[in-house]
Amino acid sequence: MVFMPSQNLPKPNLPGQKQPVLSPVVPDNSSPTDAQTVFAAKPAQISQRQSVPAGLSRENPGGTPPNMTVSAPSNSLAQSEAKTPPAPVSEPVKAPLPSRPISPLDQINLADQKPLSAAAVPASPAPLNQVSPAATLTSAQPKPSSKAVPQTVGSPTTLTGQVSDNFSTVAASESDAQAAELPSDTKTGFFGQLKSKFPLPVLIGVGLLLVVLLGASIFSLLRPKTSITSSNSDQPASTSSGTTSTTSTAGTTGQITTLTYWGLWEDSQILKEVIADFEKKNPNIKIDYRKQSHRDYRERLQQAIASGSGPDLFRYHVSWVPMLSDDLAAMPTSVMSMAEYKEVFYPTAYNNLQVGGQIVGIPLMYDGLALFYNKEMLRTANIDVPKTWAELRTAANKLTVPANVSERSSGNVTRSGLAIGTAGNVDHFSDILALLIVQNGGNPADASSQYVRDAVTFYTNFMKQDRVWSERLANSTTAFARGDVAMIFAPSWRIHDIKNLNPNLDFAVARLPQLDADNPITWATFWAEGVSDKSKNKEAAWAFLKHMSTPDTLRKFYNDASQYRTFGEIYPRADMASELTGNEWVGAFVADAPLAKSWYMSSFTHDNGLNDQIIKYYEDAITAALSTGNVEKALETTATGVKSVLSKY
Repeated sequence: MVFMPSQNLPKPNLPGQKQPVLSPVVPDNSSPTDAQTVFAAKPAQISQRQSVPAGLSRENPGGTPPNMTVSAPSNSLAQSEAKTPPAPVSEPVKAPLPSRPISPLDQINLADQKPLSAAAVPASPAPLNQVSPAATLTSAQPKPSSKAVPQTVGSPTTLTGQVSDNFSTVAASESDAQAAELPSDTKTGFFGQLKSKFPLPVLIGVGLLLVVLLGASIFSLLRPKTSITSSNSDQPASTSSGTTSTTSTAGTTGQITTLTYWGLWEDSQILKEVIADFEKKNPNIKIDYRKQSHRDYRERLQQAIASGSGPDLFRYHVSWVPMLSDDLAAMPTSVMSMAEYKEVFYPTAYNNLQVGGQIVGIPLMYDGLALFYNKEMLRTANIDVPKTWAELRTAANKLTVPANVSERSSGNVTRSGLAIGTAGNVDHFSDILALLIVQNGGNPADASSQYVRDAVTFYTNFMKQDRVWSERLANSTTAFARGDVAMIFAPSWRIHDIKNLNPNLDFAVARLPQLDADNPITWATFWAEGVSDKSKNKEAAWAFLKHMSTPDTLRKFYNDASQYRTFGEIYPRADMASELTGNEWVGAFVADAPLAKSWYMSSFTHDNGLNDQIIKYYEDAITAALSTGNVEKALETTATGVKSVLSKY
């Protein structure tokens, strides 16, 4: 007999009512059917450290949904790097869904980058012995004079002297400018023949022409082989490859590479200093930062890349990797080795920012999910911050204040204990539900599984049975800022929203509650920076991201952002965690980061694709489950829809 899903997860006693307390039942490991029974009623007090539900696979929680594994060809949910050894698997592992094949991106070989193009070297002039002054200057010859000039010609010295004398004579008086014809008996030797055929002014011109040609040839061979900027323009000339030619103070020229960087959330003034530091160290690279609107951002980004007009580097959500797999360039090993990357960043970055076994992104921040609570409300009710879901559900019931006792069953509450149970006005319901599914050992890609049904039942029971939340309240963030709800789940950026709405609200942030305190699992949802596979400046783009991800730059980035808001971006590096552990606002996120998993149910990515479509199917399931009470039936459409969405990407 399979228990009803509503009995599978622990429920607290409602105020004024006596209900049986649920505890996990450990079935015989030899019976695979017992894995379907996650919890059963037992008249014993719930321990604050909930034991592992029998039959759940903790070695590979969540199964193997597409595109989320480290190794090819199939992918799985991001695995935490916790040192706690996994419990034995007592249930046959389900076969993974077929994953969409992804072609590995070509490895960037920095040694193959083309050098800067050199200016063309002009061709050498024709040899002097091929010049035929007689052929080119015949029409310009003056008529021969009948007046003979007796001169002895036959050596270059005599010719040079004659040219000089004639030039002086011509310059002195135009009346004596007529050239004399040499007697026939003096026409001996090459120079003599030239002198006999051409007047001295013609020979002078030819000689000057030869000197100019010879000097130009020597200069072109000896001058630097670089392009020269026109002196008629004060502006640098742009090239088709995204570089700009400039003239250095030494008179030679260099090329400026301009990187177009699409950001999404940060204003340019916050990045101004860290970008300036990079440009100072790399004077041949300029960063053109452009903050984008989140509306249709993913589509605009991919359209721009496909058309060849996209940015060199850009921000994208970690869950977008399957959608952007053809657009993301692989990180060169010269920037960071795989082993170094795995050691530096949190496991969820290493596990999810890969395509074909190659890293395709560097995170400059981290974010996840945490429990926000009203300090005054918990203090007044004498309630400690919950650490398990059982404690959280009990606290939520105690903190809920109905309009009157008779109206609590109708959902009319004056104050809610916890924003949970619905999809419409719980801002991050999909993250919360995905967290529950994964903690319960389920796979969000398989919505028909018992693990997913149990998680959905547990989630909706906060609304159906406990009535700790109301559809009549404002969205959870606004309700928390107003003091209408005692606890909510939210990412760190919601702290800024709450403080803007109510600067005087006394609240704090705690780590996520656990279903199994001995094997904790948390939730990550963050953004990373990638390089376009069509960029002509990949080497420079990766160099910039390497600079941005260094500890010194991240600290400066955090401090600069803190001048405009309560705190900056949480460090994405595990080796910097100790610097923020004691922070009252982000310490909980940092503590949970090493245990975090991520999947395609991240809210507010605005991708109009993988996340939003899957979230919509689960939203409809929550609504149907609340309306009909039949969770299994509500998830039938969701199971089919989620598989269809995954097959597209």
